[in-house]
Parts: sequence; structure tokens; C-alpha cells
Amino acid sequence: MSDVLPRVEGLPEPDKYERLVERDPDVWWSDRGPFLGLHQLNLVRVDYFRGVFGGFEGKRVLDVGCGGGILAEALAREGARVTGVDPSEKSLAAARAHAARSRLTIDYRPGTAEDLSAAGFAGTFDLVFAVDVLEHVDDLERSLAAIARLLAPGRALGFLTHNRTPAAFLQLIWGEEYVDHTMPEGFHEFQRFITPGDLTEGLARQGLAVQELRGLGRAPDGSGHRLLTDDLSVTYLGWARKG
Repeated sequence: MSDVLPRVEGLPEPDKYERLVERDPDVWWSDRGPFLGLHQLNLVRVDYFRGVFGGFEGKRVLDVGCGGGILAEALAREGARVTGVDPSEKSLAAARAHAARSRLTIDYRPGTAEDLSAAGFAGTFDLVFAVDVLEHVDDLERSLAAIARLLAPGRALGFLTHNRTPAAFLQLIWGEEYVDHTMPEGFHEFQRFITPGDLTEGLARQGLAVQELRGLGRAPDGSGHRLLTDDLSVTYLGWARKG
């Protein structure tokens, strides 16, 4: 396998992930490559969501855009009943294989964020997560509406996405894709990035009230570890409650 990441510019969003898994079937769980940062990020986001949601034990959880199962497995290990949905069949195959090796029971299903009903769910969920996915959907409004329909009243959505700012462009697209080459060229599209204001308003239209927003930064020691901050200019996470 070459260390040069494939160029994915211009591909439909699911095909970008298909291309990466074709190149390296273990890419989602490798200790090197483009998704290594997600494993570091996952430690911070799971800790944050554990605190605001009071843990995951016994809760029915949906992971939208689950990819290879990084978040889904962390939730399942803490007692959640997890369903993961993703449009990339190769990513789902990797997720199922890794869950089996980890002896975790996770229900993985093909589907898009815009049309979650096609995945054939019965009932609603206590928690829905949309992390590192909203900036990849083709129709944000439809995606938020589909998520809202699957949340039980009074329950919550946890989200993580990227702000549409020059700082985000310079770090996530120019820096990671074209300078450092830690991500494939063309992986992110700047016009799909979402300002906190736009996301808050979009969620409100679906009856979801944002409760908190926090920024995510990198540790100053160069280790790559992520830290919660008050700076929302690049990557931010938070949660919203269904009224």
C-alpha cells in the first residue's frame, strides 16, 4: 500500500470513504493514516457527551454517519444499545468486522442522513449523534429533519462539525490536505462547513434547542491531543434537546 493518499476531489461524499477503504481495508482502525486524528478526537467528544448526557448505559442510541464505528464502539462499550447508519458499504463492512473482533453487538445499517427512514427503524431513540458528518451531507435541512423525527421528546442530539471561517479553511483544508497531506486532497468542501448560527437556526426549525456549544482545539505541545475550548472558529461540538 502506498503512503500517498488518493485524491478524492469531485467524488460524491460516500465514494470518498469507499476510495479510502478500497486503498486500505483497515484504514478506520489503523494507528496511522487519515483517521488517526478521529481516534484522538473521540476521547474528548465521548468524555464531553458522557458528562452532558449522564452516561450511555441502557440508552437507545443512533450514530448517524457512523463510518467504521469509532464512536459507535465507544458508546457500546459503555452499555448503550447502538445502531449505526452510513451510506458507505465498505465502511459498514469494516465496522461490522471490527465490532465482531471486539465482541460488541452493534446494529449497522446502510442509509443516508437525509433519508434515515429508509433504514427501517422501529420507534425513536434516546440519543442521536451526528459527529463529523453534517459537513458531508448533501441536504442539511433534510438531514436535521430526519434526525429530529427519530428523537423521542425531551431527548437529545450530540453533534460535532466545522465552522465556515478562514481559520477552518486554513487548518482543515489547506493545512491538512495540501500542506501536511494527513487527509486526502478534496476530502472537505469549504462550502459545506456550517456556522454555529446556521446550525442553531436549522435545529430550531426542527424543534431542537441548542443547549451548549464548545470549541475543539489542539494541545500546544504538538502531540495532536484535542482540548475543549471557548473558540468556535474551527471545529465545535455541542448538544440540542428536542422540545
